[in-house]
Amino acid sequence: MWAPDLRTIFLLICLINAFLALMILAYWKTQKTYEGLAFWSLGLLLQSVAYLLFMLQGAGPALFTIILANAFSILAIFLRIDAIRRFFWSRSLPIRYYLLILPIILIYAYFTFVTDSMIGRAVISAFFIAPALIIAAIPAILSHQRESRIIHYLFAATLTVPVVFLTARVVAWLLIPAQYTLFSTDAFNTAFFIVAIIADTLATGFFLMLNMIRSHTELEESEVKYRSLFENMLESATYCRLIPDITGKPCDWLYLDANASFKQTCGRKEITGKRSREIFPEIQSEHPELLETFSRVTSTGRPERFEIRFRKLARWFRCSVFSLKPDHFVTIYDDITQRKHTESALLHTNAKLNLLSGITRHDIRNQLQALSGYLELARLNSEKPEYLTESLKKADKVVETINRQLEFTKDYEEMGVNAPTWQNVDAIISQAVALLPLRGTRVEIERPDLEVYADPLLGKVFYNLIDNALQYGGVQLTWIRISSRETDTGLILTCENNGAGIPTEEKKRLFERGYGKHTGLGLFLSSEILSITGISISENGDPERGVRFDIVVPKGEYRFG
Repeated sequence: MWAPDLRTIFLLICLINAFLALMILAYWKTQKTYEGLAFWSLGLLLQSVAYLLFMLQGAGPALFTIILANAFSILAIFLRIDAIRRFFWSRSLPIRYYLLILPIILIYAYFTFVTDSMIGRAVISAFFIAPALIIAAIPAILSHQRESRIIHYLFAATLTVPVVFLTARVVAWLLIPAQYTLFSTDAFNTAFFIVAIIADTLATGFFLMLNMIRSHTELEESEVKYRSLFENMLESATYCRLIPDITGKPCDWLYLDANASFKQTCGRKEITGKRSREIFPEIQSEHPELLETFSRVTSTGRPERFEIRFRKLARWFRCSVFSLKPDHFVTIYDDITQRKHTESALLHTNAKLNLLSGITRHDIRNQLQALSGYLELARLNSEKPEYLTESLKKADKVVETINRQLEFTKDYEEMGVNAPTWQNVDAIISQAVALLPLRGTRVEIERPDLEVYADPLLGKVFYNLIDNALQYGGVQLTWIRISSRETDTGLILTCENNGAGIPTEEKKRLFERGYGKHTGLGLFLSSEILSITGISISENGDPERGVRFDIVVPKGEYRFG
């Protein structure tokens, strides 16, 4: 019958612990690990050295093969306790506990050099090692992680089972007198070291499993957290991969993921797995700089930010691009359409307001000169009633003109002061109509749900158009109609009537300042108000059939409902 050789078992323990230590060290260097794993690896290495020294008992000095070997063995156990505390509680083992090794070594020295007693050394080992292993198992037992509870209990068991065999060996040696040595082949001694091999291997395996479970759990939590952030962020976000052509040059990009905001912006539910040309067929022809930017970011690794207007969506975006790994990039689109509209409107308004003072001074000065002349004529012809009356009538017209010009300057000053807003066309026309004498003229509005993004003075535009129709439409005027139709470039909002038409030769000058009857400022002001948000106006009616003003509203500047 084969009798196990203890030196062979010690060699196995030495090699297995060294291998486990190197395996953990490699894992620690290459994978996400937590505090304590390095201490566990160091403990295994010290345990391996201790058993190597144990193997040399009888062939080397007792100072090394007994005292130093036991010191390394006990230090290895303390390092494991420290590793477990760091892993489960994020607390290190206080230095004062490591100092307990000194009195233990002194006791070992007593039972080695003063009275050479293997049983004495075995009792000391059991007295200190058994409680230490039980203490090491406590954090694993008290852990509240339900998903890995079984692994915690198995880990604790591999730490405490050797205590049973260690205690059984000491009790047996005390009760059964014999000449015992470290290499005694009795059943208790042999069983203890065999269990030690198995326990070290299983404990290390379970400790690695606990590290993996924690890493996996945190990865899942992180995935849920960042997925929630990704899906609920107000900005549109995508994760993409560049697609090369046969020469290796990027020719397109593939959407690997996209959040809800991006899908809503595109009006597509299915984005993942599609190429950019499938979502926006004309995007690379209209914006070739996008592919160039994405390629540059993935090759250099430097994030970039730029502003872009997508014509199909009629929106402005501030785009941030960064690369996570080669050929992959993330884009975040922040809708800045409203800001762009406001900036454009304010710049436009500022330029218009700079003209205001010149307009006011020039026109009113001319009218005051005319008024002064008429008053002088009235004074010179005070004794001639017919001349006096004519001069006073002309003076009254000048005063009326000045009042109109002052009213214009008031409206012009207000133009652009407030940011453009969405306005219901039906509502502002109804307000304008309420202030005008219709005298039986019918006003028809085709789309009561139409809204336009324009300066708050938009109502003044329709007031002027309807007022002009009522004043100059003549007796044939019976209706004024506001209708709309969409085109590829935007919306044409038409204000037409069946009154007197406008001669063709006058149409080009209709919106010039000062052209027309009275002050010639109404249509000029209307054109200026509309241009703040990029809206244009022109007269395209048939002079024989009436007047038709076409107001062209760009895409993104109108909506229904």
